[in-house]
Amino acid sequence: MAILVDTRTGHAFTLPARCLLGRSSACTLRVDDPRVSGEHARISWQGDRWEVRDLGSRNGTFLNDKRTEPSTSVVLAATDRIALGDVAVVFSLLDASPPLAQARQLVTGTILLARGGLLPLPSEDDPEATVMQDADGRWIVEAGGEARVVLDGEVLQVGSEAFALHLPAPMAPTVDARGEPPDIRGVGLRFRVSRDEERVEVVIELGPTTRVFAPRAHHYTLLTLARARFRDEEEGKLPEPSRGWIAVDELCRMLAIDENKLNVEVFRIRQDFGALDVQNTTAIVERRKGVRQLRLGTACVTIERPS
Repeated sequence: MAILVDTRTGHAFTLPARCLLGRSSACTLRVDDPRVSGEHARISWQGDRWEVRDLGSRNGTFLNDKRTEPSTSVVLAATDRIALGDVAVVFSLLDASPPLAQARQLVTGTILLARGGLLPLPSEDDPEATVMQDADGRWIVEAGGEARVVLDGEVLQVGSEAFALHLPAPMAPTVDARGEPPDIRGVGLRFRVSRDEERVEVVIELGPTTRVFAPRAHHYTLLTLARARFRDEEEGKLPEPSRGWIAVDELCRMLAIDENKLNVEVFRIRQDFGALDVQNTTAIVERRKGVRQLRLGTACVTIERPS
């Protein structure tokens, strides 16, 4: 993630995909200095690079002590110095890596950052809503058992709290000379279940290699989804797009939990799979559009019964 440092105070600021700098209270990064215009400059992520653009300020924007042309974007690199209006108001770009999705709590100003491609709101411990990218690169929010597309700058109301979203534009993936990593929807899962079903170990089959997830409480939720998928695959009566779906209310009844607990379980599952070198890991649990249904994202399921 990109870091901008105020050289006067040493304060570090995590850059969102678009950052407006100036004296106005509407700015993402407010600079309380009379030499700085209301909306002075903008720093933005362009999919593969950071750029700074002076917005027609009175006293100009300087990059490494050289004044930039008004309304002209200039590419930024790590360690570059950006001065607003005067060399006394200077920021340094400490890190020029791509931005992370983030949300700003409108009342407190607290910034929440995505981890592993997941942005839970209002917190990881209470993920009432989760913002993430789908397989098409669109940002979506899952909340209340449903999913919808969200946009950069949108304000989300989650319970009693409001969050402004800062979502980076999709970036073209880097081509791996060894070949692209597999998609989660083609990864094999093997479940090792104890006789009392208290312990569920998950083995992820990644071509010639495997990865083992030691037993965790939320693995039983994953196992329940896998069983529904496995049953429909074995019967072969339904077309693939219709296999394995379980209504949220029915899944809660089967697991003897409420929907808030189910949201936490799904979030933990996605966190686990986000650590793998696999594409579209958030799709390990799919949510059907327009209805309150979930399913396991891969059809390659084996369930080992205890001997």
